[in-house]
Amino acid sequence: MRVFKRLRALRAFDRQHLGFLSAGGDHHLIAEIGQHQAAGKPLTLKQLFLLDVGSIATVQRRLRRLKGLGLVQSRRAANDRRSVEVRLSPKCVRMLAKYEAIMTSALPAQGRDESSHVCGLCDSEAGCRNLLVAFLAQGLKAGDKCVLVAPAESQDEILAALEDRRKAPRHLVVSEGFSSADAQLAFLKRVSKEAKQAGRTMRLAADMSWTLSRSLPVDAVLNVEKQIDALARQAPLAALCVYDARHFSSGDFLRAVKCHRDHARHPIMLG
Repeated sequence: MRVFKRLRALRAFDRQHLGFLSAGGDHHLIAEIGQHQAAGKPLTLKQLFLLDVGSIATVQRRLRRLKGLGLVQSRRAANDRRSVEVRLSPKCVRMLAKYEAIMTSALPAQGRDESSHVCGLCDSEAGCRNLLVAFLAQGLKAGDKCVLVAPAESQDEILAALEDRRKAPRHLVVSEGFSSADAQLAFLKRVSKEAKQAGRTMRLAADMSWTLSRSLPVDAVLNVEKQIDALARQAPLAALCVYDARHFSSGDFLRAVKCHRDHARHPIMLG
């Protein structure tokens, strides 16, 4: 069963990278700070002290330790210079993204013998970015031929989050998507052929909002999804298509999910 491989991978990651979280209180602090940061509402020190994570002295001591490890940062709030916000550092966010990649991966990191085409749903830019980064990070680590398709305005933050993992940037292709379904499919088939010739798995991470920036009608979007699904049957391909609930209706999302052959076997990934 895959669950046991994943549990072993999580445990190994814990020992190697998360040993600094020596107590449950550290986990709690990281979780509370990260959750509010991801929601775009960073905690202030005052708010953090009011949470049930320990006495003020205990929270201060743990914060000093986490800051010393370079995992937590503090700065003045932009809207109120009297308040101090606490945030996870980029280093900590990258580390936790790797952890998330293990938890949410649709395929095992090693020994993959099948293709996968799964669907993601988010309701914020941060949620979409986290799903795409985790998915691509796993592929880059495995040496896959990775492809990011996203609107131009979303690409910089995604690439910044991946920067420390891009030791082989030639394996990461970035596209804003094409203005027609035929052109998009021709692009994907070309990259898939290159990956197959190199003996690599192609890993496609798509922020489906690119279809809006290219003014593709819903029927064209669904055609792209169906063709990606067909491509996954012909060549080694791991694909994640993420839909932002703010931009797509529930009806359109449901139709898109039905184009994913794995939707009944894999849960929808949420961001």
